Formats: sequence, C-alpha cells, structure tokens
Amino acid sequence: MKRFFMIVAALLAWNTTFATTYPANDVLVRWVGRYEVSDGGAIRFDWSGTYADFLFSGSKLEMEVSDSGKNYFNVFVDGERSVVKTEGDNQKVILFEGKKGTHRVRLQRRTEGFNGLSTIHSFTTNGKLVTDTTPRPTRHIEFIGDSLTAGYGTDSASGDEPYTAETQNCDFAYGCYVARYFGADYNLVAHSGQGMVRNYGDKNSTSEYTMVDRYDLTFDEADKTKKWTFGSTYTPDLVVIFLGTNDFSTKPWPSYKQFAEGYERMIAKVRGAYGEVPILCVSSYVFEPTFDYVWRISHSGDKNLHFACVLPESFAYPQELGASEHPNRVGQKKFAMLMIPYISTITGWSIE
Repeated sequence: MKRFFMIVAALLAWNTTFATTYPANDVLVRWVGRYEVSDGGAIRFDWSGTYADFLFSGSKLEMEVSDSGKNYFNVFVDGERSVVKTEGDNQKVILFEGKKGTHRVRLQRRTEGFNGLSTIHSFTTNGKLVTDTTPRPTRHIEFIGDSLTAGYGTDSASGDEPYTAETQNCDFAYGCYVARYFGADYNLVAHSGQGMVRNYGDKNSTSEYTMVDRYDLTFDEADKTKKWTFGSTYTPDLVVIFLGTNDFSTKPWPSYKQFAEGYERMIAKVRGAYGEVPILCVSSYVFEPTFDYVWRISHSGDKNLHFACVLPESFAYPQELGASEHPNRVGQKKFAMLMIPYISTITGWSIE
C-alpha cells in the first residue's frame, strides 16, 4: 500500500506541481524546414526531415502530438538517438526519461508526406526549457529530390524488402550526411516516385503533377493549395537538385525538350525564391539519358548552375541496398562523399 501511494504521488507531481508545458512554437524551440503554426502554437508539417532543436533542464520530457497517419521520428538527446512513432490524436509521447540535467534535443521526422500530417502541440517537462546560447549554424542547404533524398529504405537490411515506414530514415540519406559534414542546417523537399517531368511508371512521357509542382508548397501531401512563403524561416546558401531517376526508370521516356522545359521551370522557381543562389544539379546514377540531359541543362551558360554525377560503381551492389533496391545508409553515405568536394568548391566551405 505504501508503494502504491508513492507511485500516485509521483504521478501527481509530474502531472501538476512540477510539470511545465510549452507550446510547440515557443520562442525557445527552433524549427527548421517547412511548417505551419496553427491554433494554440501547434506546429503542423509533413515534409521529411523537418526538425526542432532546443534545450531543456530536467529529467523527463514528453510531447503531445496528433498524426493523420503513422509516422516515425528520430529523437536525439545529447547525441543519443531513439525512435518514436506518432499515430492518432493528442497522444502523449515520452521523448526522454533519465538523469536530471540540461539536455540538448533534436526531434526530426524520418518519414515523408504520404505517411500523414504531423501536428506537434506542446512539450512538457518536469524542469524547464532553457535559452540556447550556442551559435546557430550559419549555413543552410536545401535538397530537392525523390526517394533517394527522402531516405527510402535506408534502415532496411536487403534490397528484396518492400517499403515500410519503419525503415525510412531521412537522417541516413545523403542530404543529412552532407549537412552534418558542413555543420549546416538543411531542409528536404522530397517525395518518392516523383520526377522532374515524369513520375515513376507513368504510361505517358510526362506526368500532370511532378516535383516541380510540389516545390513551392508548405505541405507535401496534406494541402496542395497552401503556398510556402520563401524566406520566412530560412534562405539556403546552396540548393541541390537530385531528380531524373524516375523520369527515365521506365518507358516512355520524356524527350530532351520536355525534360529541359521542366528542369528550367524548377530552376526558375528556385531563382524566384532565392535569387542567384548556387544550384548543384546531380544526375541519377542509374539510367541514361539522364547524365546527358542534366549535363546539357547545367552547362547552359548560367554561372551559378553546377553539375555532379553519381555513377553505378559508387556503391556496392547488392550489399549496400535497402528496400526496393534503394541505397541503404552505407550507399547513401557514399553518395554524400561524392558530392562533398563539389559543394566545397561551389561554396568555398573547407573540407577535412
């Protein structure tokens, strides 16, 4: 009986006396990516890789979250990673429970838009959120792409496995590797199966709705009418476009004219959003004529267009494949290693 009353007392202490709840958009929480602030300070988003950074002092942290589907998040506390699932309305998810102290937290969505819309309502701790005096990153990279950018299958053990949300982890996709290497913030604008002008398996040589159409949206899937306000939360120093695999993975292929027109639309959108930002155009590693088309477009005379190519020999087949023959985390790391010298040359950022 004594133990029962001790447990009840502890729960009451957590739920009332010592617990402090902060809205997800609290000034001490830094969000990076595309999102919307809704009623009560909740943060709504569905692009993979969207993340929050903050400090808290205490021994327990939980979040209240609603999800229209089933999604997975990486939770980094003092550099140690755990994974949580979000599903259903107004669920309480424990992010940390351990030693009392000041802890650094990153909450990062692993999964992409077709898995549902995530709404983070609040964070609750038995301590408090703390002002972070550590200098914020001064670099930002935006990555535009498909399943390769979104981290499809990076946590999968074999290329024979089908896609599951559990094995999608954008943190082990090339973009996040590159961003970590350069100490940069990042955002991913990526959707599996999308092409520049033709989506995977389309019976026609062009598709009605491609990555070019998704690019300027606040949400990937949740709302296709809400436009993103460029420059409102971030302005990249570099934009990386890695598209073309789905355009040419099956036939009928788009012509050079069709592909170039779509690519030029994407470049125009990026330029309209960020001005003369450098753009690295990355060619697919699998299918011709992607290399030729992307090379020709990137060498059109625009001094801020650059070219890189990921070739088939860059990773081991089939040992470094994940779900549906996508590169796993090792293959993705090799992609990043190939791009890092190009990015260093373009930006002037030093490499080690």
